Amino acid sequence: MQKILVYSFLFLLVLTGCSSVIPGNPTAKTILKENAQADILQIDELIYIKAADQESLKKDAFIKEDKIGEIKKTTTSTLFFKDFCATKLPVGSEIFATNDHDTYTIIVEIEGKQLLYTALVEG
Repeated sequence: MQKILVYSFLFLLVLTGCSSVIPGNPTAKTILKENAQADILQIDELIYIKAADQESLKKDAFIKEDKIGEIKKTTTSTLFFKDFCATKLPVGSEIFATNDHDTYTIIVEIEGKQLLYTALVEG
């Protein structure tokens, strides 16, 4: 589990380390160019990636709050990747805000299972 955290952290460092080349927040295109298998979704023009630390949900570090919406399209094509599109989540997966609004985290619920996603933001 710790290896996954380390690799996820390194992946995020690589993405943020390119901030002088990539203006603004990462896009689906930039993320999928680096990792074609990335588990991402987009909401309000922010890209969220599946968190490596799913255990924090079990420890109640994040609690599901208001529903934001649902996944409308599953695609790896960056041409029309927009809000409520995802690379891995099936259409209809419900998206919820969390109790920790400062960390850009959301919870996706699929078939009763909850998954934590974190936003990729610059600065």
